[in-house]
Amino acid sequence: MNLKGKLLALGILAIILMFGWLVIQDKSRKSYLYPDFGADLPEDYQALGIDVSHHQGDINWKEVSAMKIHDDSIHFVYIKCTEGTALEDHRCIDNAAGAAEEDIEFGLYHFFRAELSSKQQAEFFAAKCLEFDDSLRPAVDVEVRTNFSNERMVDSVYVFLQTVEKLTGVRPMIYTGESFYEDYFVDSYLKNERYWIANYNLECESMNHPNVYIWQFSEKGTVNGIKEKVDLNVAKPEFWDEVHLP
Repeated sequence: MNLKGKLLALGILAIILMFGWLVIQDKSRKSYLYPDFGADLPEDYQALGIDVSHHQGDINWKEVSAMKIHDDSIHFVYIKCTEGTALEDHRCIDNAAGAAEEDIEFGLYHFFRAELSSKQQAEFFAAKCLEFDDSLRPAVDVEVRTNFSNERMVDSVYVFLQTVEKLTGVRPMIYTGESFYEDYFVDSYLKNERYWIANYNLECESMNHPNVYIWQFSEKGTVNGIKEKVDLNVAKPEFWDEVHLP
């Protein structure tokens, strides 16, 4: 083989190696496959869902959508959108677009900071919500305890709910841990709001309440297309009427 032929062969080999390296890098970045969902799924619930934020990194939504274990698949996703009065989750736009492209029902949530203005947080979140064509009722994540009185905490969340509803026409549901729910909300004037409860102890008594629609039962889920562990949720049949937007 002459010099020109050798150089051509080396060039082709280099291209092949580069292509292979790019494929490996791409797969290592966003292609992940698992044998199951990483947790036993509670029985007798109609829908399985996840919630994600920038902590889950770059998600391959096609793999999320295609995953099916014993006839169970991901029906819905809640996506972190905002936090406080000025922080927008930098993965929100990509996650919403990816979920929508795969026809996965999605909603947006706001991480509530009780020490900040409820009204300003609500205005910030509402403005972002109006930029998306989401199909699920928005949610406010209230889980950080403060030295506020129960009454002050409840009043702060009420202002947030009222403001978002006024600006968007849709009243958010409240996400919180079961102990937080019992300590702050279950006996308050917000007891009849729509709730999404986190409890990782195999049972969630709060799901017996008619206005608790979603149970986040694990924070260690494994879902195809997602590198990091992810929260898993199940929902009652009523979820589609009460949480899904018309």
